[in-house]
Parts: sequence; structure tokens; C-alpha cells
Amino acid sequence: MARKKLSGPERTAKTVDVLRQWQGIERDAIETTAQIMEKTDNLLIRQVMEIIRNDSVQHHRVQQFLIDTVTRSPVTLSPQDLAEVWGQIEAHDELERQTIELAKELLEETTEPVHKVLLNYLLTDEEKHDSILGELEKLKKHMSKLS
Repeated sequence: MARKKLSGPERTAKTVDVLRQWQGIERDAIETTAQIMEKTDNLLIRQVMEIIRNDSVQHHRVQQFLIDTVTRSPVTLSPQDLAEVWGQIEAHDELERQTIELAKELLEETTEPVHKVLLNYLLTDEEKHDSILGELEKLKKHMSKLS
């Protein structure tokens, strides 16, 4: 059965509702990771919980940004906005790629299971940074076609 297509206001309301539910889950994650950190002295467990907690804080902020862009003021991005900093963005992306290579190199050489866990986390995070910068580049290309 096909889903009923939502109108603009209905889609906005659903988007905000889902994002707020998601924010509630992120707040729970922040709280539970903090509780786990308080309960253990194990450095690895504490490190993993801190990583997750920090990510949950950032997710909550991004979700709020999304809510604000549909309820208050839409996000804008002009070719001039990108042009002003594009060289720096490209230079930063090159740094991200260097860290990816370093992580891969260390992963190949390490035999320590705990190091593998954390190096895989770092590699995934650096690849995520490279990916989101790639998404900005797609936006830039899309905007150049429009102008």
C-alpha cells in the first residue's frame, strides 16, 4: 500500500516531531553514557562512553539546527558563501585525507585489539569528515549549474 503524500505543513510537522523524538533519545544516551562513566574506572569503557556521549551532544545540536531551519528560518547558502572559504575547505579536506591514510597505516601494523577498536573509530570518523566535505562540494557544483 502506498503512503499518503504529506502536504508541506504536514511534512514539516512530522519532521519536527521525529527530530524531537530523536533528540529525546540523544538526551537519554548522554545521560546513560555519563552514568556508565561514573560507574567504572576502566579507561577503555570510559573512553568509548565519552566518544558516544560527545557524538550524542553533537547529534542533538544538529537536530536542533534542522528543527530551526524548518520552523524559524531556512538555511541559506550562496555561491559567494562557499567561494569565500572554498580554498580553506579544500585544504582542510586534504588534512582529513592525510589522517585517513595514517589511520589505515596504523591499523595494518597494530596487533593490539584495543588499538584496533579505537583506530577503526578514528578512521570511520575521519572518513565521515571527508564525506560531509564531499557533500558540500556536491552543493557547490549544484549551485554552479544554477547560476
